Amino acid sequence: MVSAGLADVTFTLVPKHEWDVAAGSALVLSAGGFVCRPDASDLRCNQKNPLLPGLLAGGPLLGEELLAAVHQAVLTKRTQ
Repeated sequence: MVSAGLADVTFTLVPKHEWDVAAGSALVLSAGGFVCRPDASDLRCNQKNPLLPGLLAGGPLLGEELLAAVHQAVLTKRTQ
């Protein structure tokens, strides 16, 4: 949806295996968007542990806003 321009962002904070998100991530990146982990680090596949803690993806202009919103949600959850 993001790579086709039908959605601005997508995310999951539920752990996923890299093989579940690799193809979609490649599509978003090839369309000029961004893909990263919830801690803002780059998505890297073929790692020893294939389980990702979550994933954020979106168009190039929304990256900082999306990461800020997710970080705020994580901080709020930790203080509850």
